[in-house]
Amino acid sequence: MIRMGSRILFTSRFSDVASEVEIGREPHNLRALTDTESWELLKRKVFGEEDSPQALHELGIEIAKNCKGLPLTVVIIAGILASIEHSGWAEVAKSLTSTIVYETDLCKNTLQIRYEHLPDYLKPCLLYFGAFLEDQEIKAKKLMRLWIAEGFVQDPVQLEVAEEYMMDLIRRNLIMVSKQKSTGGVKTCSIHDLLHEFCRSKAKEENFVMMLQGYDELSVFSAPTNLQRLSICSKYEDFKKSRIFCPNLSSLLFINQIKEYWWSTTADISFVCCIYKHLRVLDLEQIRLDCNDFLNEINVLVQLRYLAIQGN
Repeated sequence: MIRMGSRILFTSRFSDVASEVEIGREPHNLRALTDTESWELLKRKVFGEEDSPQALHELGIEIAKNCKGLPLTVVIIAGILASIEHSGWAEVAKSLTSTIVYETDLCKNTLQIRYEHLPDYLKPCLLYFGAFLEDQEIKAKKLMRLWIAEGFVQDPVQLEVAEEYMMDLIRRNLIMVSKQKSTGGVKTCSIHDLLHEFCRSKAKEENFVMMLQGYDELSVFSAPTNLQRLSICSKYEDFKKSRIFCPNLSSLLFINQIKEYWWSTTADISFVCCIYKHLRVLDLEQIRLDCNDFLNEINVLVQLRYLAIQGN
């Protein structure tokens, strides 16, 4: 029995669920913590009611700032700090990355549960973020077209359904809107560092997509024969030298590490059409091509559904 003056607090990760509750006002959407709030939460979790040592304030504020406003990250880092000597805080501040946080059981289990509760049709759409860089802003229209080309959207009205998928992931607070269009739609989007780490790890585990970064990873990579999707972030020269053999590759995405100079030289990537003849998706937007030569060679890619290129 609810007495007069009682309060009921209804919380949900899904904005559409919160909107269905008739409370006579709009739901309150939680924002990310400020740096100050992150530091206050960190202190409370590490020291409880005790005062934090003044000597740790500068390091603590730096660590809290690197948690990027996510309470889960603050709580996980607080658990690490509480278990080490104060002299170790400097090393934590120096080495704090999303990978370190993700490796904790609390983080892995939390993200795994959220993933398992997704409808099956949204899981590949989310894991596809593992093909991009951490903190990378992705054009929403490009991402939706990639989903369609990959076959994640099985509907005659594909673009509209892809938009629904994206909005569903946004309502579930899994995709973040980075920039909005003047008309109110989504222009660019991204995901949190921890979720990106999860997507990369899960995508690799399920042989869904593999991402290679830099020459060191390219030079030692031995591709599984059944690898279907490959994303490479490197210099163009390293990409060309690698000639990774993946006979069944259906998707190839390239991200140029040298963003300032990639437009200054025309590249020859004719080897792509020779080696990867079963491509459905080919994204070479960050390589300057001689498009006339390339378009003469691309005819062999008869299964191609998505092509992104730039050139003269």
